[in-house]
Amino acid sequence: MLSAASSLLSDVGVCHAAITLSDIGRLYPAPAQDEWNERIAHRNLRSLWSNYAAQGAERLLLERVLETRSLLRRIVAAIPGADITVVRLRAPLPLLREWIVARQAGDPAWYLGAAEYLDSVFDTAGVEDFVIDNVDRPVRDVAANVLRIAGWSGAPAAATTCEA
Repeated sequence: MLSAASSLLSDVGVCHAAITLSDIGRLYPAPAQDEWNERIAHRNLRSLWSNYAAQGAERLLLERVLETRSLLRRIVAAIPGADITVVRLRAPLPLLREWIVARQAGDPAWYLGAAEYLDSVFDTAGVEDFVIDNVDRPVRDVAANVLRIAGWSGAPAAATTCEA
């Protein structure tokens, strides 16, 4: 979905960045005091955003699992002044299981367990500002819906270009 949203913004000339937090936090072995690599991920986010903003990016699409709203404080610290909208993509657990098995090479057991745990957490956590059902819909339609919710749909008043 992140790639589709980025593509839609690109189509209308919006200079932006698209980051998956888990990808920029991959460090092995993880430090004992930072088991999930949250600190390194957010330090990297700060650096990346600084570089992207210096090139003209005004918007950031950020993908991450967010169990509690308090985790946003690290994002706010990494991107001062950010106007954050949290959108939860929802799909039924049986469908999530199918997707995980299809996408995870080897043993998907950890991801299946995480999906079951998070499914029970998300319905009561109230982390999101908006929920979008993500079943039987083309990914570009879901991405367009996310951009509408964020107030980013359609062409900007003047297309923004990233500097080289």
